[in-house]
Amino acid sequence: MSEDGRALEAVKFPRYERRGFFLGLKWYQLLIVAGGASVAIVASASNGPVGLLTTGPMWLALVLLGILQYSRVPYPVWAQQIATFFYRAAAGETRFLAKPEAPRLAGRLALPGGLGNLEIRATARGECFLVDGHGKEAIAVLRCSTRSFALLDADDKAWAVQAWSRVQAGMAQRQSVARIAIQDYTVPYPSSSLWDFYRENALPARDRKEDAAWGRRAYEDLLGAAGSAMSHELVVSVVLATSKARRRIRESGGGVTGLEHVLRLEVEAIRTSLGTHNVKVDEWLGEPGLLAIIRGAFDPALLPVGKATAATASASNAAAAAESTDDLTRHGPMGVEEHWTYLRTDSGFHQTFWIAEWPRQKVFPGFLHPLIYVGEFRHTFTEVIRAVPTAEALRDIRSAQEAHETRRRINARFDRPLTREQGAEEEEVTQREEEIVAGHGDVRPAAYMTVTATSLEDLARHRQELESAAAGAFVELRLLYGQQWAAFVASGLPLGRGLR
Repeated sequence: MSEDGRALEAVKFPRYERRGFFLGLKWYQLLIVAGGASVAIVASASNGPVGLLTTGPMWLALVLLGILQYSRVPYPVWAQQIATFFYRAAAGETRFLAKPEAPRLAGRLALPGGLGNLEIRATARGECFLVDGHGKEAIAVLRCSTRSFALLDADDKAWAVQAWSRVQAGMAQRQSVARIAIQDYTVPYPSSSLWDFYRENALPARDRKEDAAWGRRAYEDLLGAAGSAMSHELVVSVVLATSKARRRIRESGGGVTGLEHVLRLEVEAIRTSLGTHNVKVDEWLGEPGLLAIIRGAFDPALLPVGKATAATASASNAAAAAESTDDLTRHGPMGVEEHWTYLRTDSGFHQTFWIAEWPRQKVFPGFLHPLIYVGEFRHTFTEVIRAVPTAEALRDIRSAQEAHETRRRINARFDRPLTREQGAEEEEVTQREEEIVAGHGDVRPAAYMTVTATSLEDLARHRQELESAAAGAFVELRLLYGQQWAAFVASGLPLGRGLR
């Protein structure tokens, strides 16, 4: 920001650091390279050049496995992902079919994998929150609304950016909040929905004048030319670390009552912080609204995620209360099938991408606009933000500075120049330290993008549009191979989880 604090300036994101013990290699890479060198040394000492050439394929493969990378990911990591995926496939963990007849504990969600341990709890005021006993977390989901950032003028944009910086700084001070996840659900509504709304709400003509008939015809022609309308639903998930808030929970009464009290305090603090950012928290979702979002994520053919879903769920709340509220099977997926590059659920095919690289050049706030508003298809943008305590952030900075200093000494010993990329990393670490000393909070963001289609052909077409939009936003998308289920949980469901 400039001195007046009201000028919109370009910002630069820090690079994704890839530090290693020696020459940029991780410890497992060094072990693999050392194993290859050991094989070569033993073979050469035993049988001379003949043994060295005979064992050449073995030690050369080990050395290359430890050094080479694909898409900036070391080969050992790829090998681990491939082995893990095929092991899960052989064990039947990549395929899930619902069994409604199987008994389930009351209040448990009928979700695959470890998500089946999530318990849904209702508050005294009608809201609900999820309890993860294994992860020692509690999750509250908020529906929010705000003005489009692209429609603001320069002064309002600068104020919004400054306010969001204060929101993150305040989050870093609340150690009980493990993460917050901001999700933008984009759902296309067909033109038939516009026609239905027009027929139900259009007032009958009071007279039969030609100008009135002409106005109706022009409006109907406009509806006929409209393809589909895009609806954006903003959801914020607040994840409370119950292990860090243990003392506060005990002082508030303990058990579920104390957990609800502490979680409500954190939600109110988030509500106040977002209010300074011109983001209005419309409601803390109750059980019908939350289950509707989860069900809509697995079965896109149902009523899309949005306020219409919440209204329908609220309208049917009385009828649902007459039934058994503990029967949550119908709100989970009927089937999930995970593949190497995509995930198939009840009526949809999903692909989740990770934003591996943020813009390397300076960009203005709002640069993600082409990515969020891409295409007329269903997609979800999710940003998971984890606040880093100041002491931990300073320790990480000192570790990075020591790694950079070690690299400088190695370069000087072998008479190698410092590359521009390495110099940029050192400058960014110094700038990060200056910002923390100045009082700004340190956060670790991770962003994901999930696209949804009704067929593999449509999914491939949507992926091409998404990659073109990512190039316009100056970000690098990376498909999460072999991790589509975990990636979908992080991006498509309002659980506030992340992968990295």
